[in-house]
Amino acid sequence: MSNKEKFIELYTKYIDRPGSKELLAWLESSDFFTAPASARYHEAYPSGLVEHSLRVWDELIRLLKAYPELKVTAETAAIVSLLHDVCKIGLYKTELRNKKDESGMWVKYPAYIHKEDFCFGGHGSKSVYLIQKYMQLTDQEAVAIKNHMGASDNAKAFDAFRAFPLAFLVHTADMAATIDKFKGE
Repeated sequence: MSNKEKFIELYTKYIDRPGSKELLAWLESSDFFTAPASARYHEAYPSGLVEHSLRVWDELIRLLKAYPELKVTAETAAIVSLLHDVCKIGLYKTELRNKKDESGMWVKYPAYIHKEDFCFGGHGSKSVYLIQKYMQLTDQEAVAIKNHMGASDNAKAFDAFRAFPLAFLVHTADMAATIDKFKGE
């Protein structure tokens, strides 16, 4: 099963609220399933974004099992993990760069660059905005997505983590999903 198929299977199994079908249609019409997750760091290759989103799902489910006192529905878990990085849709472009090959000859290679077409505040707040164009989020979901980057994107993230522990777990799942040690590599 491809990562796109797995994503759609999880999405349609767990997310069923007004606007969710339209949101999925938008994802399918965008580069969400072919885009990288970053320009140089984690999953910086075609379809890295969907792969990363699935890894965050896996990590979040693992964390929620470790914290059973947090009552989080499967729908909420799917929303915050699978959709936390929709802000990266259309974000990365390719350009040709030069580098030396193994024989010392200059060759051109495609590289991703960050090129924002729609600037909307921070990373997490842009994801919240884009999701809510289609589907309403609960306060807990919006805070978790908004703060998934932790203090690197929001100085008040720790306040959000105290108020909504799911936000901390999403941040932790996102970080674990980017570290090779946790990917089984």
